[in-house]
Amino acid sequence: YTKSNDGDVSGNHGGWGDFWVVKLDGDGNIEWQKALGGSDDDEAFSVQQTSDGGYIVAGFTGSNDGDVSGNHGGWGDFWVVKLDGDGNIEWQKALGGSDDDVARSVQQTSDGGYIVAGDTQSKVSDVRYQRDFWVVKLGISD
Repeated sequence: YTKSNDGDVSGNHGGWGDFWVVKLDGDGNIEWQKALGGSDDDEAFSVQQTSDGGYIVAGFTGSNDGDVSGNHGGWGDFWVVKLDGDGNIEWQKALGGSDDDVARSVQQTSDGGYIVAGDTQSKVSDVRYQRDFWVVKLGISD
């Protein structure tokens, strides 16, 4: 998470802050960095390297501009971003309902898809408008 747009950070979309993904080499030197998001609050909580050498990043977004599309409203949606090995966005997906949805963890599954877990206050299934755990399975074609 970053609000900066100087020093080691470039590409911030403004607003409350962006995901900040930094790739370091074995000596701790920056190979590349990416600020991802839009004009509202965007915070990443999980990143994993994927089988193709890229990365999957998950957190929440309140934005619906910049790098983000498909936000369902409220304080924020799960936001899942697939990056290639150079940090370029391959795809992004906003998931949720009309209230607060925060992805806390993402993992690639054995079939090449992804499992995303977090919490929600939205009525995305049989949730009772309180904060509940929410798990979403994304297939390779999602």
